Amino acid sequence: MKLEQNEANAKYDAFLMDMDEQLEWLEEEAAKHAIPLDGTPADFENLERLFDLMAGSQDKEFVTKLSITFARHLGEIVRLNNGGQWRLSQEDKSSPHFAMPVIVSHSPVAGLEFAPILVMRSYAIYRKEGTLRRAVQAQTHPRPLDLSGLAED
Repeated sequence: MKLEQNEANAKYDAFLMDMDEQLEWLEEEAAKHAIPLDGTPADFENLERLFDLMAGSQDKEFVTKLSITFARHLGEIVRLNNGGQWRLSQEDKSSPHFAMPVIVSHSPVAGLEFAPILVMRSYAIYRKEGTLRRAVQAQTHPRPLDLSGLAED
C-alpha cells in the first residue's frame, strides 16, 4: 500500500513538474495551426479543434500522451477561471480518478473533484463537439437534480 502511494505521489509530482513545459509546447503547437489559446473558456472549442488536428491518425500511445498534455491546459482553464488548485485524488479508492491529478475547490459543492485527464480521454474516444465545455459547466455550475416528479403516490 505504501509503495503504491509513493508511486502515485511520484507520478503526481512529475505531472506538476512538467506542467509549464507542456503548456508552453501546446501553445506553440496551437500557434502553428493559428488556433488561439488564452486560458479562458473560449479555449474549450479551440482545444477540441486543435486536438482533432494533432491526434489525426496518430497511434494510441501518442494520443494518450497528447490527452494528458491537453488535460493540463483544461485543468488550468478551470483553476484560473473558477479558483481551485491541483491535488492528487486520494479520498475515495473506488473513484475513477483515484490517484490522478484533479482540480479541487473550484465549485460551490464541497469535495467535488474535476478530473481533466478523464474528460480529455472521453473526448479522445468519442470526439463529440462541446464535450469540454459541458464537462466544465457541469463541474463549475452544478444543478441539482429534480426527482420530485418520480415519487409514487
